[in-house]
Amino acid sequence: GIFWRARQTYDRSHQTEPPQLKTSNRLQTARMTSPSSCANLLRSLCRSNTALLHQKVGLLDALTARHGPAATEMFTKPCSIVGATIGQHFRHSMDHMELAVLVASARCNEAMSVPSSDYKQAEPAEIHYDLRVRGGTLEKDMEESRKRMVSVVDVLDEISNAVASSDTNANVTEELASHIIHSPVHAQFYLTADEGEESKLPSTVGRELGFVAHHAIHHMAMVKVIALQSAGLDEEELPDGFGRAPSTIKYDRS
Repeated sequence: GIFWRARQTYDRSHQTEPPQLKTSNRLQTARMTSPSSCANLLRSLCRSNTALLHQKVGLLDALTARHGPAATEMFTKPCSIVGATIGQHFRHSMDHMELAVLVASARCNEAMSVPSSDYKQAEPAEIHYDLRVRGGTLEKDMEESRKRMVSVVDVLDEISNAVASSDTNANVTEELASHIIHSPVHAQFYLTADEGEESKLPSTVGRELGFVAHHAIHHMAMVKVIALQSAGLDEEELPDGFGRAPSTIKYDRS
């Protein structure tokens, strides 16, 4: 990314001026010269999360195609290498993604219900990432897991369609997208096991949609190990790009 390239340049030239300052100015310029950046960013966030969910569903289909009725056994079979099951990793990453998507949906629905001139800064939404239900149906029942994924895809589609429906007016589209992605969020989780309370970090809906996509990819990378080592799948049976970060794919293409 841009910060890493700045760091490499700094290391090579031994500059005394911190490269982050220059990067910040460049990013600010990019924001000012790209009037549709918010709309494009929201579309990209929705598209990224949707693609990951389709990959997850594709993995479930691959298990069913290979194992038939025994697919659920593979879905819940612990992998000695990773120390968990496919179902557990899917449930965990879905817990995160679902929360961020539902908050984005709520902000979208609020904005769609009033003229853009009446948009107001909402109180920060509270996202508690560590308040999760472990060991339940969503990590043991493949069909329930699939239904959850499809449901979140539907919500993401609704957000994308809301932005698309306002495309006839570029200003309205940008205002709607900006309202959604810049809506404040308090992301809360435990930073250490010794803490009695969650830590609260200020964020935005857009930042959290990006985070949950990034988070999902890393768990899907572990699911890939389980699928290949414990669930009896071959590499060619996995959805294309499963568990691989966009940066890795772009690097391999270069």
